[in-house]
Amino acid sequence: MADNGKLYYGFNESFVAHMARLCGKADIILPNITEACFMTGTEMKLDRQDEAYIQELIGKLADLGAKRIVLKGVSFEDNRLGVAVHDVSAKETRYYFTERMPRSYHGTGDCFAAAFTGAYMQGRDELEAASVAADFIVECIRRTIDDEKHPYGVKFEKALPTLVNLVNH
Repeated sequence: MADNGKLYYGFNESFVAHMARLCGKADIILPNITEACFMTGTEMKLDRQDEAYIQELIGKLADLGAKRIVLKGVSFEDNRLGVAVHDVSAKETRYYFTERMPRSYHGTGDCFAAAFTGAYMQGRDELEAASVAADFIVECIRRTIDDEKHPYGVKFEKALPTLVNLVNH
């Protein structure tokens, strides 16, 4: 629905409000920082956050009603990017970080969600599934970044063997 501080073309505040209500009924939500800020009315800090900011944002997402939150795009250091995984009932947040890749691509959120769901359905807990998904996205970008003729979207197909390996181990 949004990324890099902006809603995607075709989305508006009405859609954001409906998405926030839908997230309130979900067992697990996987917003990025931009989406979380839009849904909660929080000021955006897209580059480098601190833990207090992430906890405030998670608290506002929890107030929507979701049981577990996987917040993507968390960054406490310039060269690391990761996820915060929060269990509302346990009041526990765990983190997983990967290296920050020098480029971003459209569609990585969808690839993350698919990989997360696959790992979760194979019995991984939320943090393990998020780490599988994050590592898969890094590999997708690695497989795409040197191809100047492929500026839009990642070559996720080339990274599928890595995903299979991550899910099976």
